Amino acid sequence: MHQIDRLIYKGATTQVGSWRCPTVDPRFRDSGPTENHLVVFPRSGVWIRHAGSRAFVADPHVVTIYNRGQEFTREPLSLDGDRCDWFAVRPNIAAEIGAMYNRRIDDPGQPFTRQFAPCSPTLYLRQRRLFLRLQHGRVDPLEAEEKIIGIVAEVISRSYGAMPAWSETTRERAERRDLIERARAEIVTNVSQQLTVAQLASNLKTSPFHLCRVFRSGTGLTLHDYRLELRQRLLLERLAEPGANLSRIAHELGFSSHSHLSATMRRRGGMTPSALRRLLLSVGCEPQQAIAR
Repeated sequence: MHQIDRLIYKGATTQVGSWRCPTVDPRFRDSGPTENHLVVFPRSGVWIRHAGSRAFVADPHVVTIYNRGQEFTREPLSLDGDRCDWFAVRPNIAAEIGAMYNRRIDDPGQPFTRQFAPCSPTLYLRQRRLFLRLQHGRVDPLEAEEKIIGIVAEVISRSYGAMPAWSETTRERAERRDLIERARAEIVTNVSQQLTVAQLASNLKTSPFHLCRVFRSGTGLTLHDYRLELRQRLLLERLAEPGANLSRIAHELGFSSHSHLSATMRRRGGMTPSALRRLLLSVGCEPQQAIAR
């Protein structure tokens, strides 16, 4: 039997799933209130009507937005029925994201005040690639949570079409710098561990959304990219050691295997660990000569 609602990823703070409902299914018109605060990327066209609001067309040009408990109905538009993928965050994260763009939210349980947002080609591709990677189990939990939170935050930002409504105070800037430094220290201390955003935020006594936003704005890197770059630089030190064992180094730096380490290095820097080691140990050679050996 065809599975209509399928969960493909569940983390401490986020979830991702797919919805594939034909028009003949009794759940097509009314599938009940939403269970999470989420944003939905349509893969087909369908009319959506939130309770008490006018209907709008949900197609791949928009992202639809729902608070937990939202009641809504559908009307058919595409022969494919309703086909979409959704990205959900926990209520506390949804509240923080919503408050960034509207500090006068009447109902704390309804932090998302817009029904939909425009979807750029870049955003559509970004979420689609992440969905497929999650579906195949190819995403580290830290990267998964961080990117899901980022996608939800970007959708809400686009729904307002504006930057946050206030400027940072001197105290807030100092607190932000302190959080970034403590986050960097936490990552360095646990560089080989597969920590999630939720675990990092808990260790730092902050929220996952605030941590992701502040860290990226201050360093220009996501938490995941920062940890990867740190691992790469530690790898250079280890590769130059006599008798260095690549499988052991990969494990000690938090990679699942030698092949995982090699694939990551090739994707990010264009060189495998073996090529890097030849380069490091080749005295008086041009890089091209060292790599070619």
